[in-house]
Amino acid sequence: MPLSKSALGVLLLDHAPIVGGVERMIGELLGALDPAQVAPVVVTDTHSPMRGRFSATYPEIAFPLTRLKRNPLAALSLISSAWQVARAARQRRVAIIQTFTARTHLIGALAGAMARVPVIWRLNDDTLYRALALMLGRIPRRIIAVSAHLRSHYGAALRVTDVIPDGVPIPPLTGQAEARRDLNLPLEAKVVVLAARMVRWKGHAVFLRALRSVVEQDPSVLGLVVGGYSEADNVPGLLGGGEPYQRELIALAHELELADHVRFTGQVPSTLPYFAAADVVVHTSLFPEPFGRVIIEAMAAARPVVAVDAGGPREIVMPKVTGLLTPPNDASALAEALITLLKDSGLRTQMGLAGRARAEREYSLPRMAQRFTEVWRQVAES
Repeated sequence: MPLSKSALGVLLLDHAPIVGGVERMIGELLGALDPAQVAPVVVTDTHSPMRGRFSATYPEIAFPLTRLKRNPLAALSLISSAWQVARAARQRRVAIIQTFTARTHLIGALAGAMARVPVIWRLNDDTLYRALALMLGRIPRRIIAVSAHLRSHYGAALRVTDVIPDGVPIPPLTGQAEARRDLNLPLEAKVVVLAARMVRWKGHAVFLRALRSVVEQDPSVLGLVVGGYSEADNVPGLLGGGEPYQRELIALAHELELADHVRFTGQVPSTLPYFAAADVVVHTSLFPEPFGRVIIEAMAAARPVVAVDAGGPREIVMPKVTGLLTPPNDASALAEALITLLKDSGLRTQMGLAGRARAEREYSLPRMAQRFTEVWRQVAES
């Protein structure tokens, strides 16, 4: 679709070392924008896995964007990257520079100052150092966050004015039996899905321990651990995981005598078929999530969610309406919540439909695009 000449020019800056939740969100946002209102330009790193994905629809520019960690020339590289972004902003005559990650916040802030173009930060995580936030946080014209939790996390360090949560596609409802046949899952099982990257802080072990208690009550229960890892995840500690962590989890499943009640899928092209096949979707992160995108994806698929009562999930899940909340790292509470839902198919259906209605109302792609467009317009016209 051709872009309108009167549309607002917005430069979206992303570095994308991997295709993660932020990159998926940016791609879906671009697809949901109204070209009559917004003319996006995508700027990304030369080596980004996102490079080339949008060039058929929108102008796309790629050049090396500095990496700050373990870079002795980080300051010079940062200025060089910012200068290139500023030049792209001037050449394209954009009205807004929009950034999404800690590194692009820094590059974008300097580029905006150089090009005299208003900058908007969208906080998606808690990785921006407070010292840098205090140093550069006055440059953006507007700072928005993916959740109220993230806004409160930064507190006085950043003046966050708006909360714009992610949006996801609202898929057609797929029959559970059909989805299970496609995935070679037993039709008679009660299926519980945990979809998360294979890193320790996502709390897979909590899920397995809870599953042990659930299976004792109902041997028909099958747990699916959906998700893979990148090479960078193969490190120790709560923030790491990868292949060693997956081996740990498989060993734990055998220790808990769950070999016949849990399957590890590895990386999958889409979680949607697994949500369609599920009776319940769980979220078990040990630390407060900045948002919890997988939760709204499950809600959009009309599945009830049991999530941790912390961070973004606390804002998304309406307890006893769209799902249940349990304390982080509490396998007993998780098991109790799962048993409550798995023994009541009517309650699951009711919560799933309520969750889908909430996703359509608050977390759809058109709603996210509308919210971004409104903020961009406000800043451009101020």
